[in-house]
Amino acid sequence: MSAAHYTYDVAWSEEERTFIARVKEFPALEARADSRGAALRALKSVVYAVAKEMVDSGSESPEPQPPDNQ
Repeated sequence: MSAAHYTYDVAWSEEERTFIARVKEFPALEARADSRGAALRALKSVVYAVAKEMVDSGSESPEPQPPDNQ
């Protein structure tokens, strides 16, 4: 499963003064960065590693979910 198939959201946190990226299928994972793109790239890298580890260990990675606005 490619990390690109999951549902991502990146939002600015005024409180933390940084962009925070989250992925719907892995709610415990998030990444912070100074730009929207950097936060998203960092999170996709982590999601790929986690999903690969799950598959390598015999677990199933989460199925992609539709965005909340559909």
